[in-house]
Amino acid sequence: QAPLCADVVFQLQGGHRVFAHRVYLATACSRFYDLFTLGEPPGEGDGDTRDLSSWGRGFLSLRWEAVADP
Repeated sequence: QAPLCADVVFQLQGGHRVFAHRVYLATACSRFYDLFTLGEPPGEGDGDTRDLSSWGRGFLSLRWEAVADP
């Protein structure tokens, strides 16, 4: 519900959210490593979105969003 220090949020169908840590995902799976090294996130508040539908089933889009530091 309110994770501490999570830097990744997966938005699932139905409004469910799964919180995670980027470093753990990137070290566990090369696909996540590729995802997180696409480039630096844009400036704060830009809300940049990238289409990931060509990556295969399960990946639709990626959106960088600034959040308050807990």
